[in-house]
Amino acid sequence: MFYKFMGGVDEAALLDIFEKAVVGGSFKFGAAWAFNDPFEFKFNALPPSSREAFEAWHRKHAPERTPQELENAWASFQGPTAHWNTELAPRIEALSNFYVLCLAQRWDSHLMWGHYTNSHRGFVICYKPELQDVLRAMPEHVGDGNVVYAEEAPALRWFDDAPEAMCQILSTKPSEWAYERECRFVNSGPPGWPALFSAVDPQLIDGVILGVRAPEGLIKAACRLRAERPGFKVEQVTSERASYALVSHAVNDKVRSIGEIL
Repeated sequence: MFYKFMGGVDEAALLDIFEKAVVGGSFKFGAAWAFNDPFEFKFNALPPSSREAFEAWHRKHAPERTPQELENAWASFQGPTAHWNTELAPRIEALSNFYVLCLAQRWDSHLMWGHYTNSHRGFVICYKPELQDVLRAMPEHVGDGNVVYAEEAPALRWFDDAPEAMCQILSTKPSEWAYERECRFVNSGPPGWPALFSAVDPQLIDGVILGVRAPEGLIKAACRLRAERPGFKVEQVTSERASYALVSHAVNDKVRSIGEIL
């Protein structure tokens, strides 16, 4: 199961998000350049293993390059501008063309409920596992996978045929983010846009988990959809009585639970 935490500034905003994302199946691929962590997609650039490997790569993938262009490319790995040529400039270009859908593989995180749902006023969308097949079939799909949390940025050796190097860059984050257990799907798109929007069959949504402070209007909207969509689940988060562990319970149309909160 995949999960998406949703928040809004007020009830009206939450209802609008619910209508688009849950009723309509819409979701957003956020622009990589606009991520809240500006150190995303960082990598440690390594020069080609040898001049011979460099030449072999170009014979296979870019035979149209002139000898002078090859000399200029090889020279970019040396000198005071090497860092700009091989790390910063390529990263800027990549960030401008990548759009990322971030999904969690857990819903029971205090940090994510606090950070991403406007202090439990929002909700979590629960997607069925089949969603990944639909996302992978998109023509703009670049890659996907579980995020790896690390202390060091992944290495990228230039002019290497191994495609997993770029996938590793797209799916590595600083270890402080490990609580999210994130899975991400990356699409390519026009450079510089703030986001790309798409939609899937709403039947791929198993249900929602409402925050413990969800407004009454949001609860009623979820219950109405449950009545219209067979199998759609509406639950609400709460905490176990004698611990901090988060659990969920089915929402009753007519009874509201106070939960373990003040």
